[in-house]
Amino acid sequence: HTGIDGWDTSKWLWRVLALVRPSPLTWRLDSILGSADQSCDGVQESLSYLFCCRVVFPPRLPTIKKVVAAVPLFIFLHLLAGCSSSPSRSTAHSGVPPSTVDPPANISGCHESHFGLSPTVLQHSYDPVKITLAEGQRPLAGDTIVFSPKDRPILSMFRIKLSALNESKGYELRPVNPRGGGYVVKYLTGDGDEVCSTDLTFTQGDDEPTQAHITVNGDDRLRVNWLSASSDRGQVYYQTLGSTAWTRYDETSDPRTYSEQDMCYAPANGQGYRNPGFFHSVMLSNVAQGGTVQIKTGNGTSRTFTTSPRLLAGNPLRHSVFLVGDLGTTGARMIGEAWGFGTLEFPAPAPDHVLSHMRKNDKIRLSIIYGDVAYASGFSTVWDQFGGEIENSTGMTRQLVTSVGNHEFVSFNNPSGWYPPFGNYKSPDSGGECGVPFTHRYPVGEGVEPKYWYSFDYGAVHYVMMSTVHDYLDGSAQHQWLENDLSSVNRTRTPWVIVTGHRPMYSSCPFDEYDGGIADALKANVAPLLQKYNVDLYFTGHLHRYARTAPINGTVHVLAGSGRFLDSGCSPRTMAHLEKALDVVGYVELDVVGRNELRGSFWGYNASLGDMTVQDTFSIERPQ
Repeated sequence: HTGIDGWDTSKWLWRVLALVRPSPLTWRLDSILGSADQSCDGVQESLSYLFCCRVVFPPRLPTIKKVVAAVPLFIFLHLLAGCSSSPSRSTAHSGVPPSTVDPPANISGCHESHFGLSPTVLQHSYDPVKITLAEGQRPLAGDTIVFSPKDRPILSMFRIKLSALNESKGYELRPVNPRGGGYVVKYLTGDGDEVCSTDLTFTQGDDEPTQAHITVNGDDRLRVNWLSASSDRGQVYYQTLGSTAWTRYDETSDPRTYSEQDMCYAPANGQGYRNPGFFHSVMLSNVAQGGTVQIKTGNGTSRTFTTSPRLLAGNPLRHSVFLVGDLGTTGARMIGEAWGFGTLEFPAPAPDHVLSHMRKNDKIRLSIIYGDVAYASGFSTVWDQFGGEIENSTGMTRQLVTSVGNHEFVSFNNPSGWYPPFGNYKSPDSGGECGVPFTHRYPVGEGVEPKYWYSFDYGAVHYVMMSTVHDYLDGSAQHQWLENDLSSVNRTRTPWVIVTGHRPMYSSCPFDEYDGGIADALKANVAPLLQKYNVDLYFTGHLHRYARTAPINGTVHVLAGSGRFLDSGCSPRTMAHLEKALDVVGYVELDVVGRNELRGSFWGYNASLGDMTVQDTFSIERPQ
């Protein structure tokens, strides 16, 4: 890409690349560097592909591998800084004709002249708004409607392709309350010119409690976590079914927040940062079936939620558990962006098949997401929308627990990072977040200190949430904790033991050298503990596919990392213990039948039917 300090970078890069044989990397660089006229958005998107996809380098010349890997990263960070600081400019995307819509002299009044919003004031966060074109409006290819937070109008939070707007029916979007006064909604031509704009606001204002979820706390309690622009301590109100009285639970400590200085690398500590508001947390007693919860902060009040009670340890009641990894946010691609970083695009390139299906399943009482939760990649606005989506689907109707993945934690310059001589733990996967947004938004306990590995009991199962991005080798703090935890399980009370971790030990496709090195380390250091303490299931993600093994030394390994995205296919290798392999978006519903049986079902999206169907089943039985 000519133009970086007057330096023809492409020629320099090709001198380096000429030393290695052709690979997927050289092909992708050709598509990136072949045009000197790409917009900043296009360069950011293309270069980001290199860092989030698994590129296989030739096995020779290890020094050259490191040089080649470092060069595009240097260019990416240079361009990211340059694009965010350079004057705004309009560059037509290749193949998109410029719009013939003439911008008015005074940019305003979009609501009737070009498109309409209904309503223009939303009662609550994530309520639907319908976007319809004005009568007679004929947009050209590339024209979009963009939602930006009013306090950061330079950020494009949502981009609606006008080609998706049916003239009579329009398009429905559910935006989170972004704080900062709501949204400015703009009509942009294909070459980036703003034609007009209008506002979308929220009745509850900036104080509204949003992005709420309820989780387990201790042995028998629950904890409600939420976000608000208010720094006042909040309250949670609970009402039993059929009662008119409310029980009030007060927040007992000041809410927390974080700043861009708390992050460790770009874009999280720069272009991607936006004031996240304040994170609130209230502990409450277990609820009864059909109970109602409402949250208040400052002058804002949440909608009401009907939630299910927590199953206490030893309760054999039959129920289902939702398990998935690598879920992501509707409107995002794998790295949390559309054309430009941090922008969610609609219609969504990766639709919400999983959450749409599971929210209708009344048997599910517990939701577990084990790593790569939102794919925010350093952009606060993506975290916000993900929080709204989770609240609406599962966050407040049943308990939610999460654990960390590489896209929440792994980064350069991570002060608490782990950099062993194997794997790819020194990479920009989290967009410089280094676990900060994740541990504030989805804390364990009070969240005063980050807690990356923990365990809890739910019904007849003891769950262990380990971190595969922190040291798990024999002799480490986590390894010692894991052994202590597994050795102390009361199998009379909780006969089943399930461990989750983001990274897998086994896959239906060949590992690359990085994932393979991590898998070998897990098999050498963690697998012996699974065998020693008779762990029943090990659930993982990271690889965007589904695979299940027969018991390996007593433990069934389930890779379910296709919550929204799919890796490129492969010819499944012959593995002695492999029982099922699918390249399908989906999730696992684990039916805890009781103390003597578990049944698993993989719900996968069937493109031919346009619906989720059961595509794998398994069961584990324990002698009575």
